[in-house]
Amino acid sequence: MKGILLIIFVILFTETKSQIVFEFDHDSASTFAGGTPALDDQLMIVNFEISGYQYVKINRHGKKICVYDMSHALLKTIDFSVFPQANTANGAYLLYFSEQLFNLDSKKEFMYTTWQGTVSPYIYTGIYNEDGILLFSDTGSVPIFGSVPLQQYPIYNTTSGTKMILSYKNGHAKVFSLTGTLTTAIGTFNAQLVNSMISNPHPNPTNDATTIEYKIPEGVNQEEIVFYNLQGTEIKRFKVDKTFNSLLISTTDIPAGTYYYQLQTSGNTSAGKKMVVVK
Repeated sequence: MKGILLIIFVILFTETKSQIVFEFDHDSASTFAGGTPALDDQLMIVNFEISGYQYVKINRHGKKICVYDMSHALLKTIDFSVFPQANTANGAYLLYFSEQLFNLDSKKEFMYTTWQGTVSPYIYTGIYNEDGILLFSDTGSVPIFGSVPLQQYPIYNTTSGTKMILSYKNGHAKVFSLTGTLTTAIGTFNAQLVNSMISNPHPNPTNDATTIEYKIPEGVNQEEIVFYNLQGTEIKRFKVDKTFNSLLISTTDIPAGTYYYQLQTSGNTSAGKKMVVVK
């Protein structure tokens, strides 16, 4: 009887283990590599507005960003060695990778923030595109930890299936394919943020109305979509629940300009999206 149970256990274990399939090994991609968070290398999956899901690898030691398709073919290398470099061992933070968050062309763009100055240190925050062109800069501090999503999670739902990324002390990061789908937010802010999603508006730009799709996470019954102007002033607020998954916004009473909006619950906020109104 014990022998039969052992055989069943081995079969079940083998069957379960086989559902997690090794897919790819990226070097210079492990968050273990540096020992200081900003100096660690990083591998993430970003759902770009135009290109869709792609891997983004940040090599902080080599000062470059590599973008791959979901088959792991290299698409683009972005050099940030000429960007302002940190005056301390804290390095630089790179976040909010997108294609149309900061402007409406198809080039990739991202936020780059680091310490500058030696006598009176200050924060430098710049928005760059893939050509290294500076789109915006300021000395405002970015709240990196706690409430800002860094886009890096261990498990992602993608159009190429569910992927898991694990980091290793040898500086590598490995990608595994999973058979299931990440659907339930459990306990933590970041987990809930993954499942609290809001789309880009369409059409965008708009002159009279636009539609926004949203997904409310498990365990939450109601959220609010809140719009702000560039000065951070709230201009509109809409309550939404799980009855529908889209919201039609009239912009006839909104002046021409650029606006940002988020999906908000009590204490939690989605990543911001941009809406452009033209008259």
